[in-house]
Amino acid sequence: MARVDAKSVLLVRLLGALDEGRHSFDGLRERIAQGGPLPSPRSLRRYLSVLADSNFPWFYDRTRGVYRFVDGYSLRALKLDRGEIFGLVALRSLAKSLGGSVGAAVDTLARRVVAAGDGQAPSNAGFLDIGMPLPRAELDERAEGVRETIAAAERDRRVVTIEYVDRNGKKSTRDIEPYGLIVGGGRYYCVGYDRMRRARRTFALDGIESARLTARTYQRPVEFDMEKWMSSSISGLMTGDAAHEVVVRFDPRIAKAAVAASSRLDRDVIEGEKGGVDLRLRVADLDELLRWVLGWGGEARLVGPPSALLGMRRLLSEIARHYEGEPT
Repeated sequence: MARVDAKSVLLVRLLGALDEGRHSFDGLRERIAQGGPLPSPRSLRRYLSVLADSNFPWFYDRTRGVYRFVDGYSLRALKLDRGEIFGLVALRSLAKSLGGSVGAAVDTLARRVVAAGDGQAPSNAGFLDIGMPLPRAELDERAEGVRETIAAAERDRRVVTIEYVDRNGKKSTRDIEPYGLIVGGGRYYCVGYDRMRRARRTFALDGIESARLTARTYQRPVEFDMEKWMSSSISGLMTGDAAHEVVVRFDPRIAKAAVAASSRLDRDVIEGEKGGVDLRLRVADLDELLRWVLGWGGEARLVGPPSALLGMRRLLSEIARHYEGEPT
């Protein structure tokens, strides 16, 4: 069973305590500890700040000397319709696919929100089975610690120093400004600005041997958009700087699947004859795109530009060399 992140548990307990609206500062510490070790005053202030940044409308009521939500706001009186319940159940299925402490925390939160409904949800909503066959993103204890450090750095806008091993086994020390995390292909990645390379880069968390917060701060560029960053890559992990516009033609049998599979990407859909489609894709990594096209088999064909066609021929030649000679 996946281990629920301790900080996530404390945050959920803190939400419940604020909803009760009867606890002082020290009372909040005791309430969320629930018989365990008391969080330090500094930790509690940090947790309260996290909730405020997430738009939970809590405040300190000086008249009563308690922390509570603003009047009219309560997690115990959510009006959940069938569509919202369906979304929450889908969220739980997504959490199951993610796995690890992040998936467990999402699942716990979704369960609590469903339980906080007003009773109008269908009785079997919590048991509706929605399959999301995504690769599980598991983190070992070291990588989990790296994730927490990077999350803290991103939240407090502090530069983090990492010891990194790239896919070729080369080790280096980098100072990065974290912009966020991506989950793709069963792995976690950090997107940020690499001060050594003076460019935005993506780092696999399982390739980070250590991460250390520094006292240096940074400002995240206001124009940076994570969704736009991911839309330039099939996997969501942009590895190149140049943009390539490529046209791929899909036969009618797989046209709908191809359109759905590329919905996150920066692309145009051009209707073809007899139900086929052309996708005009704008990507950062041409090699990644070529391998994606091959994954559709003979029912997908690269149309252009010439530079992409040349790259595909080279790739196919490399593949063909593995199968030369008589089978043994």
